[in-house]
Amino acid sequence: MPEPVRGRIAHVITESNLGGAQRNTLLSVQGLLAAGMDVELICGPGGPLPEVARTSGAVAHLLPELVREVDPVRDMRALLAIRRLCRQRRYRLVHTHCTKAGLLGRVAAWWAGVPAIVHTVHGAPFQLGPDTRTRVFLTLERLVGRVTDRLVCVGETFRRQVAGWGIAPEAKLTTIYSGHDFGALTPQRGVDETKAALGLAEAWPIVGTVARLTEAKALHVLIEAVAALRARHPRLRLVLVGDGPLRPALEETVRRLGCADTVVFLGERDDVADLLGVFDVYAMSSLWEGVGRAMTEAMLAGRPVVATDVGGVGELVVDGETGLVRPPADPAALAAAIDQVASDRALALRLGSAGREKARALMGADRMVADLTTLYATLLDEPSRGSGRRRAEPVAVGDLGARAGETR
Repeated sequence: MPEPVRGRIAHVITESNLGGAQRNTLLSVQGLLAAGMDVELICGPGGPLPEVARTSGAVAHLLPELVREVDPVRDMRALLAIRRLCRQRRYRLVHTHCTKAGLLGRVAAWWAGVPAIVHTVHGAPFQLGPDTRTRVFLTLERLVGRVTDRLVCVGETFRRQVAGWGIAPEAKLTTIYSGHDFGALTPQRGVDETKAALGLAEAWPIVGTVARLTEAKALHVLIEAVAALRARHPRLRLVLVGDGPLRPALEETVRRLGCADTVVFLGERDDVADLLGVFDVYAMSSLWEGVGRAMTEAMLAGRPVVATDVGGVGELVVDGETGLVRPPADPAALAAAIDQVASDRALALRLGSAGREKARALMGADRMVADLTTLYATLLDEPSRGSGRRRAEPVAVGDLGARAGETR
């Protein structure tokens, strides 16, 4: 492990639910603290993230104004609150996560004269295309990219995709894989006990996924795929772990397809390691991803994975080697892949074993923390950093602050 970086560091993120980006942020804060660094968390409301961070020994600042939804008044208040913290706490480096916190946090840090600014791109905020939303996002990211020292991408394939967006010079992009705490993935209950508790003792195959119920995850596609397999697999069950704004719409899809006895909505759970053990197939139907944190955890648990070919997923899921990869928004292709894995035990075991080894090689928390420490040391050791002088290409704070609320 590299030598600890001197000076106070802040990680900034919006929602405090424990989704993939939040878990990455929490693990980063915990790992950097354990390595002897002075790290604080700034986050928005809505979940247990600040309290979990505090139990790890971190100072956590909860900002009620820092919300994911676009709200110009609250966004400006959040911008000013983050700037105030930057000045009061005298951060040497601010590391932001996700789109909204990334825009507001980086502008606030630059405005406050923080010596170094880092942003992690966990994934596209939506499916990028030739529309107004995409143009606004890219314009804002290019503006804020001018005051960002490094953009961290959670996978190498994803880094190349981000480079194609043109939001910052490629020299500013770096790959640091999103780390996982392997010990936290140890099941506490046996497979049979967990199945019995869920009422799934007689189910087979059990297809599972762990996801926020949002547009990005395209879970209606997965539901349609599973519905198409019921005649071939009458004991099939789909287990959806997680919650989100699209739950009512997804429940309506289940009713429309007449498969209420096939699809199980579990909501948010704190026993994901146990649940992964009961899945015969882990399926991911996303329209966009960075790499896919929950999918990675399924691979670490040895589950055979069927996933859509989006973002950096293909870096972990090599078709036919560490899983099966299919096009997004194609229920028939997804159904065929699920059926292939469920019907071939030898294939399932081979994919699960190879996937676990691939994930373990790339996604350890120690590796992530070491890479972050090296990055921070590199930035703070540059001659211009210690004085607090800002970078070239100044941008008007009013322009950035006013426009930061236009996107999530």
